[in-house]
Amino acid sequence: MWVFRTIGVARCSAGVSSLARCLHTCPVLEGVTKANLSKLRKKTGFTFVNCKKALEKFENDLEQAEKWLKEQAQKEGWAKATKLQDRQTAQGLVGVAQEGTMATMVEVNCETDFVARNPKFHQLVTQVAIATLADVKAHPQWTLGWLKPGRVIPPQTV
Repeated sequence: MWVFRTIGVARCSAGVSSLARCLHTCPVLEGVTKANLSKLRKKTGFTFVNCKKALEKFENDLEQAEKWLKEQAQKEGWAKATKLQDRQTAQGLVGVAQEGTMATMVEVNCETDFVARNPKFHQLVTQVAIATLADVKAHPQWTLGWLKPGRVIPPQTV
């Protein structure tokens, strides 16, 4: 990446003054080495700007920069999650897993129908339902005894 800088007033051959711009031949990264920036970006996945700030702050020390980036991400992540907690999650899927006489039903909500149609979201709901069934099977004291052989529970509107 290169930067253009105004270096002053220059005279052209016609004698008219004009501002001249020249290509600054030094990389923009003056205090940060490109190799360290590349390593930090690959290792953490954070943005170019954040990695550059971290390396500048800790004078190209990768370990300290990585630690600081993770701390910043956690602070920002919690702040972002707090802002998003009041959003409506009106869309979603219901997953059912059944084995023998045991069954579980889970509801996983999301903000948009686009997410609900995503195959990865379908996979998540399936995995949650299966994991819930496995957990209930491991702890039979959690069952409420509602599903006993011969007993039918009528559907109910929520």
